[in-house]
Amino acid sequence: MTAFQAVVGSSILPARTKIIMRYPIVQVKTRDDLWLYGLYLRADKNDTVFINIHGTASNFYEEYFIEIFANTFLKEGVSILSTNNRGAGIYDAYQKSGAAVEKFEDCLIDIDAWIEFAIGEGYKKIILSGHSLGTEKTVYYMSNGKYANKVTSVILLSPADSYGSHQMLDGETNPRLVRVEELLKEAQSLVEQDHGDMFLQRDAYGSREGIMPKSAESFMDFLGPKSKLLDALPFAAGRLGAYGKIKLPILVVIGDQKEYTAIPIKNALELMAKENKNTEVHQMKNCGHDFQEKEKELADIVLKFIQTH
Repeated sequence: MTAFQAVVGSSILPARTKIIMRYPIVQVKTRDDLWLYGLYLRADKNDTVFINIHGTASNFYEEYFIEIFANTFLKEGVSILSTNNRGAGIYDAYQKSGAAVEKFEDCLIDIDAWIEFAIGEGYKKIILSGHSLGTEKTVYYMSNGKYANKVTSVILLSPADSYGSHQMLDGETNPRLVRVEELLKEAQSLVEQDHGDMFLQRDAYGSREGIMPKSAESFMDFLGPKSKLLDALPFAAGRLGAYGKIKLPILVVIGDQKEYTAIPIKNALELMAKENKNTEVHQMKNCGHDFQEKEKELADIVLKFIQTH
């Protein structure tokens, strides 16, 4: 099987098997030999694909707005490629991947593989969209990715400052900051002892509450002083250098409840609009981080942006 071959295209099927519909689960192999899976729904006669990059420990099927997007986009001629990256789930023992062990900067390798897939499928318009941590990966990719020049527009759903929100919440000192600083010292010590693959406590990572363990190496990579997250959406720093350099249309959609912007949501949106004049902002009322029960409204906003640009 090639790096971008759908399962139905493999030699697993008998030669005379008639394929009535294309199997929607596809897989790609990254250049560092990691298998990633995704949901691929191709619209008829179109040249536009929406690529979704999921958030922390999520996956291609668990961001529920994707189902509503599919019902809305496909009939309008927009294909959907909802992807896994190496941060899918907490930990995959088979491939030694997952959010507990990933390095943020490796998102470049993962997104490269999915854009290669889209190019191989013949798409001319590639919309790169991220949710939560996926927004940071998307912005970082646009400054550093191999195929950033193939992307035609960018969509950021619930943009986050993962680094800053471990220090601040809504502009105030995060109560977990002391704990995070303690864990950074522990992680640094383990890395120096060549034990970077050892896991910290099960509640080590998470800015609002401890939601999962992290390996010492991954914890340092995400929250240490040299974190590449500082090159993504560092709202707490007050400047968005990488974001400001994106020269494509950008759609930002966010709710108004418990977001991960470190600073107040209003201030974060103002900063994004200030740093990049290509920004179109929508804040949805009575809406949470995952757009629960607001998926149709979100889909309509996103589709209108796609059709306009």
